Amino acid sequence: MCDVEIVVREARAADEAARAELVRLGFASHRKDAFLLFFFQELIFQVCVLAGAVLFIFCGVSVAGCLLLAPALAAAVALGVHVAHAANADKQVQNMRKEMMGFVAELRGPLLVNPEKVSPVIVTETEHQQSKPSKSVHTQVVGTVSISEFWGPRESGWLHAFAVHPDWRRRRVGRALEAAARAGAARRGLAGLEAVASELQPRARELLHAAG
Repeated sequence: MCDVEIVVREARAADEAARAELVRLGFASHRKDAFLLFFFQELIFQVCVLAGAVLFIFCGVSVAGCLLLAPALAAAVALGVHVAHAANADKQVQNMRKEMMGFVAELRGPLLVNPEKVSPVIVTETEHQQSKPSKSVHTQVVGTVSISEFWGPRESGWLHAFAVHPDWRRRRVGRALEAAARAGAARRGLAGLEAVASELQPRARELLHAAG
């Protein structure tokens, strides 16, 4: 049996802290891309030029002083991105606590695992229980997804709080969680799942589009 496996199972109350941390970590990992996206928008450039012109013409600020607008504006954008991402993460965590159902991907293996040097086997909890018990006892939640009630024209679920630990991305963990969510929704009799992914989440968008 492989020394390292990832078991996809239904979330439990004891998983809440680890799931919340994954959601917050997921939002934090997009801060740099979000900063670059917003800072280099044409509107930001126009605000910087206009503010510089006003300070130079009407307030007598030197050219050197006006040039400080760019780093000041960059700091303001960075702060705004940080606050917005933190608020969105907290909102996702709060919604997760009111979920209809949730699933996690739990790493089971040695205490110290280098993600780059292992190829974990991904199984469901049922498959794990039917296999030979592993000698390793260390566990860590490395992925999570939540399904809540969706208010719409049909009885659907809202898929959110979808996050995978950065060290375990591109290892089929997200795909396994998405499959578990769809299977769980089908068991509940839901007609489908609704989800939204931003342009800062290209891999999540590809995964969700591929799943239909």
